[in-house]
Amino acid sequence: VTSRLVTTHCRRTAVVHHTMRSLLRSLLVLALATRAAAAAFPEEEDVVVLDTNNFDAFISTNPLALVEFYAPWCGHCKELAPKWAEAAAKSKKLDTPVPLAKLDADAHGDLAGRFGVSGYPTLKLFRNGVAEDYSGGREADQIVAALQKIASFVPPSQIKSDDDLAAALKASAGKPLVLGLFRQPVKASSAYKAFDKLAYETAGQQVAYAWSGSYSAPPVMPLINGKKPPVPGLLLLDSSGAAKFALAVPRKKEEFTPEWIAEWLSAHDVDVKYEEAPPPEEPEPGHGGDGEYPYGDD
Repeated sequence: VTSRLVTTHCRRTAVVHHTMRSLLRSLLVLALATRAAAAAFPEEEDVVVLDTNNFDAFISTNPLALVEFYAPWCGHCKELAPKWAEAAAKSKKLDTPVPLAKLDADAHGDLAGRFGVSGYPTLKLFRNGVAEDYSGGREADQIVAALQKIASFVPPSQIKSDDDLAAALKASAGKPLVLGLFRQPVKASSAYKAFDKLAYETAGQQVAYAWSGSYSAPPVMPLINGKKPPVPGLLLLDSSGAAKFALAVPRKKEEFTPEWIAEWLSAHDVDVKYEEAPPPEEPEPGHGGDGEYPYGDD
């Protein structure tokens, strides 16, 4: 018996040692990968420094990143620099870290031209490799708060079946559900963009969002008063999934704004607070004299 106990103990000890060695190897690999990434993407004061050699690799490596296109002579850029560095350091400590980077657009005009940069500083948010204008504040804490919200935001779910709708209602946890009804491709729809923006700006409030898109078949949608709701448009569903109110997208699609949708929801006792983010400062134009960026060689 003693012999069996000793053998069992030795086996367990060997397993523990093997596990520890595997863990140490994994930590070593992670450390080497981190160092390699740091070498690939050099930093200045926690801000990644980009150029034509590492830009695409950086964007493809990071699903979410905020990039400043600047010029060394630009006064607004010089004013932003310490705030950008402070935000970069703080954003590393978020639950979902988001890197901040900078590109000298004066030295890399062709690269800046790919993203329509015509003044400085221009801030672009890259989400899964796709560039979009950053519209948040430019103080360090405002930048960090915006990135934290962006990183934690879960976009409205797509409804493809009755089961999807039931799941969305369950996930809403008793909140009213705004069901967007759009025509495919929704990414090209100005109405969908207004709907998505409202969902983002009101994230965490007492309302949930989902959407369904029509192409060859109509979108998934409950009837309202025994009739089909308007498409494109919105349906307001209660916690049971019953459609209470409908809102059609007007002919003048520019009227279908996040503010307009929020007012409609408020009129139907849905407590939403929507505030349009203040517009960023106008960037300084490039050397073109007429505000055009001088697209030159890198």
